[in-house]
Amino acid sequence: MSEAPAASNGAARWWVQVRGQPYGPYTLEQMARFFAEGRVRQTSFVRDRENGEWAEAYRMPALRGLRQPSFAKDAAGDAANILVHAELGSGAYPNVMATLEALGFVCELSSTLWLVRTRRSASTIRNAMSQLLKPGDRFVVVDATRDRLAWFNLGPEVDVRIAQVWNGPVPLEAANQP
Repeated sequence: MSEAPAASNGAARWWVQVRGQPYGPYTLEQMARFFAEGRVRQTSFVRDRENGEWAEAYRMPALRGLRQPSFAKDAAGDAANILVHAELGSGAYPNVMATLEALGFVCELSSTLWLVRTRRSASTIRNAMSQLLKPGDRFVVVDATRDRLAWFNLGPEVDVRIAQVWNGPVPLEAANQP
């Protein structure tokens, strides 16, 4: 989740389970932001006490009304063309399709590649999809309109290479080619 924990001010506390790992505590305001960003979904496991039992978020009355991501709250105000490439070995295909369709208009280019027309950011799509996948699954989200890139589970070596290439310099010989 990579979000600073909630301050100890007596506010409601929430923990979120992501791929079996607990994260938190978070305030209700942070949880609302996570729902709006798609980082927490109605089927995400949460708890309201550090040692409490995990339950799906839709079962928690205090979280009702936080489940619908809002286009208005998304960092990107205008529609964008997003390419999503995913290698799915976990049988997550139906859930991935449902998630992409909930985020915008989808054109399936192949069984591993989709074009999505949405107002969402690449990060929002990554966060929504990462909730669905298993450790062996991986994907890349390319925002062709806003020049953004997000990915999941590619490994630390690939993370470094992406950072070097995405906004890196273009070799002179490549820059002079038509």
